[in-house]
Amino acid sequence: MISITINKPQKLKPTPLCTQSGFVSFTYDSEIVEYLKNITHRVYLADTKTWEIPASAIPALCNQFIEHDITLTGEWEIEKQIISELPENFKFKTVPFNHQVEGVLYGMEHSSFLLGDDQGLGKTKQLIDLAVLRKQTEGMKHCLIVCGVNGNKYNWVDEVKKHSYEESWVLGTRFTKRKPVKMVEGSAQDKLDDLKNLPDAFFIITNIETLRALSVRKTKAKYTFPIAERIQKLVDMGEIGLVAFDEAHKAKNPTSQQGMALLSISPTYAIPMSGTFLMNNPLDLYFPLYWTGYETHSFWQYKQHYCVMGGYSGQDVVGYKNLHELRELLDKVMLRRLKQDVLDLPPKVHVIEYVEMSVMQKKIYDEVQMDLRRNIDKLRISHDPLSQLIRLRQATGYPGILSTIVTESAKLDRMVEMVEEIVDVDQKVIIYSQWEQMTLKVRELLSKYNPGYITGNVAAEDRMAQIKRFQEDPKCHIIIGTIGAMGTGITLSAASNVMFLDEPWNRALKDQAEDRAHRIGTKGTVRVITLITKNTIDEKILNIVYQKGKMADLLVDGKVESGKAAQLIDYMLS
Repeated sequence: MISITINKPQKLKPTPLCTQSGFVSFTYDSEIVEYLKNITHRVYLADTKTWEIPASAIPALCNQFIEHDITLTGEWEIEKQIISELPENFKFKTVPFNHQVEGVLYGMEHSSFLLGDDQGLGKTKQLIDLAVLRKQTEGMKHCLIVCGVNGNKYNWVDEVKKHSYEESWVLGTRFTKRKPVKMVEGSAQDKLDDLKNLPDAFFIITNIETLRALSVRKTKAKYTFPIAERIQKLVDMGEIGLVAFDEAHKAKNPTSQQGMALLSISPTYAIPMSGTFLMNNPLDLYFPLYWTGYETHSFWQYKQHYCVMGGYSGQDVVGYKNLHELRELLDKVMLRRLKQDVLDLPPKVHVIEYVEMSVMQKKIYDEVQMDLRRNIDKLRISHDPLSQLIRLRQATGYPGILSTIVTESAKLDRMVEMVEEIVDVDQKVIIYSQWEQMTLKVRELLSKYNPGYITGNVAAEDRMAQIKRFQEDPKCHIIIGTIGAMGTGITLSAASNVMFLDEPWNRALKDQAEDRAHRIGTKGTVRVITLITKNTIDEKILNIVYQKGKMADLLVDGKVESGKAAQLIDYMLS
């Protein structure tokens, strides 16, 4: 049994975000003691044999030990006032943070809106609680979750089970006939069959690619999407009331098949979700704004209004305008809170770890760079010039991707040293790369640690087993993965360290990946390590990623002056 009393602080110093303390007592349990020790601000009061922790840490403690008998006494000043606005008979399965209750109330007041909370603030829980509340108050029959990242489907299954008493079903789920019985992902036709005979589950979960499956092209610009059309029919029949689109920043192009398919669905409640709606420029906001009905112009009209056009034939975006209008619109239709404004989380500490190439590694790098310079005119007119630099970037990480002779890597040598130090002090680390070939080499080098591993080639249903092992097994200190497969939509809060072997072009992608560890449930300071090879393209990308992030900060968070991303190919090869 755990007893928690909320009262004025005794030893802890109040903060603007937390003016109360929780006093925790329990029959000795080493697991609870270890958890409390990892809370950044906590004091053991020997005279009363209680632990004093910030009141803001109580929800995470309660949810961590949800199977224990927990009693909570005392008045929680802010939360008591907020929860009083909810129906008396509505009960949260897991204890919410104040901002999460406010998010549910905001959702009840807005039929459609952008849920844009910072990474790690529990958007998934808020959506689950909101949907369940609408079921209870309005009789809503089903909530459809569309995942922008395929592997997140099974994360949603776990989250629904954790935060609600409702059942969930992944469209197309089938089971093998031979023993041992295994769950497998069915075909597109299986998913359509499920929609024709809806399972007895409140939450229906699928991925956005499903919506374009079985599509038929009728004319040059016209498609039919049988699955999306069936979903819309269920909406019209009142079977599906709310559609949430998780990781909504993954859909940017309204003219793509999956974009057209999603836009053909018009639910009563449409809620796109993302902590990074603005990834590179204002154009990224068109899709979620149009789907929720807050933008009614065509994509061409939207582009003309917010973009300065120029370049060859005036078709290139060379700048932006009217951004104050977009900011004002976002303030009205998007709910966004930042971690530093609502949580007393320990800080992230960013560390740049520089390494120098060996003679042979530098030789490979120089050869690739020289070849690119010889073809610089072609690079300048390339549709995607940055993709042409991949070989140069790979040379800074692991030349073995490019050469069968030169396989030495300063980055990987330093990575092995740092991982040994992390494991020796019994901490955990997430290791990211953009390239699967790189992660395979990392897994080989760290095989003695039996690390977790997630890339695009790891089946979606197997990823949750890897996450669970990393989160819960004290012997699993490492998880390795690509940023694309492991950088969004999952919780890896057991990690005290996050290591990047290479930088994504987009700062928002890096922020997302960092925040797999820095989120609700984080037990201490998270150290973010970026390995940079001196005097290479690595240093230029580090600068560009920082510069590109300024536009997102300006529009979504209103914090800094706008800046234009420095992407010139000449700079990259200088």
